[in-house]
Amino acid sequence: MYRQVFIKDFSQLGLDLKFFLADQKRDLSLSSAMEDSFKKNPLFTRQMQIIAIDAIATNFLSRDALAVWTEPYADLIEERDFCVSIVMAGNLPLVGFHDLLTVLASGRRALVKMSTKDSSLLPAIAEALYSINHYWKGRITFTDSLPEVVEMIIATGGEKASSYFKNLYSKIPGIIRGSKYSVAVLTGKESEEDIKGLGKDIFLYYGMGCRSVSTLLLPADYKLSKLTAALSSFESLVSSEVYRSAYLYQKAISAVSGEWFEDGKFFIYKRDTTTPPPLGVVGINFYSEKKEIENYFLKHSESIQCVVNYRYDNSHIEPGKTQYPVLDDYADGINSLEFILKNS
Repeated sequence: MYRQVFIKDFSQLGLDLKFFLADQKRDLSLSSAMEDSFKKNPLFTRQMQIIAIDAIATNFLSRDALAVWTEPYADLIEERDFCVSIVMAGNLPLVGFHDLLTVLASGRRALVKMSTKDSSLLPAIAEALYSINHYWKGRITFTDSLPEVVEMIIATGGEKASSYFKNLYSKIPGIIRGSKYSVAVLTGKESEEDIKGLGKDIFLYYGMGCRSVSTLLLPADYKLSKLTAALSSFESLVSSEVYRSAYLYQKAISAVSGEWFEDGKFFIYKRDTTTPPPLGVVGINFYSEKKEIENYFLKHSESIQCVVNYRYDNSHIEPGKTQYPVLDDYADGINSLEFILKNS
């Protein structure tokens, strides 16, 4: 019974979010939350928030998607008082929504600690859920502080934060995620549509997500000028003063230090940069043979989230797909729904 209610209510939430996007005056509280989000984080433009909401409504909250996702666990899903604490990152709008959805899909309660950079939109969406069925208000609790006494933890953050979480919750069953980045492998034979998709993978959400392609592996004779021209249409997508300042800063310090870079006019290419590279920078590495690609992945396997345009770890992600995950595209490849059900 619980699973059926979950599917019904969350698929209705998906429809309501679609209706909101079609007419953003129909829910003034959600519209106001979007304004608050932008004030807290200038990279959370209304456009980026709309894209995030639409992706969630489309890929996570359809009735069929929810039914297929939970079907293998139908015998295990049941309402329980067990509470899973979630510590969310704040690099993208609604970046922790999948974790919350997964906890509630399992039948467990959720205690949510949001990042201060992304603390407005999710509570507003939760209110929309409560208006569908007030039952869910008793299953979600938001907190401003890190939980101390927990039964299970799902926490996401940078390297320092993840190390802290691992120490703090060392005796608690949980999933701790650190910083990751994504890579695309190009051959020079990509179509115009492929490059258009790659542009979304790189620049959507300003390249701030672990699923954002921030490093390119290119053939040794690859002409960057052709790629730059093809990516020029994405300049308007990242038209933020914060982003532009970051780009100009990276360009300036690279010039002053004498480091090699190539100017993409709204981003720069740099070789052998940090992973993930700073805002405004696209890292590049050249290869002469396939073995060099495989060696790169072997060296960086613990830090890579997605690989685009190349078969890796038994999967192949087409250009343009990294920022539109589906329900079973689990972060770090860890099935969090199965983990919760088996350990609670």
